[in-house]
Amino acid sequence: MFDFPIAELITPEEQVAVARCVAIMASKDDDVADSERHFVEELMGQMMLLPEERDRVRHEFDAPRDIVEVAKGVKHREARIFLYYQAVCAAMADNVLVDGELDALLTLAEAFEFDGDVARLFITWVQDSLELRERGQQLLMEL
Repeated sequence: MFDFPIAELITPEEQVAVARCVAIMASKDDDVADSERHFVEELMGQMMLLPEERDRVRHEFDAPRDIVEVAKGVKHREARIFLYYQAVCAAMADNVLVDGELDALLTLAEAFEFDGDVARLFITWVQDSLELRERGQQLLMEL
């Protein structure tokens, strides 16, 4: 849905911070599902992170840092919006949004100074979009 921002809009340091935050989000339910790991791995591939950067990201699965502290490394508005979208997708990668994930998303929105009501609507929009995509894929399989 959201394509990765062009290189001029997001620095290499921001790319690593985005991936780390997404990994942290995936660990918020205290059980990183294979689908969540896969989502993070795909994101790192899309951003072409270096092997040592990928290791830093994977470390967040086992010992997640504070998402807001890591997110402070993401300065550009476009990168923050991209991060927020990816964080919602990561939280939904296992098809369940638990309280810890929702709390983390709302805390992240507050840290980025996003309007709380709009952030909640955005989360709902992403959930609805993912559900519609899944239904479409099921229909394609049945054709």
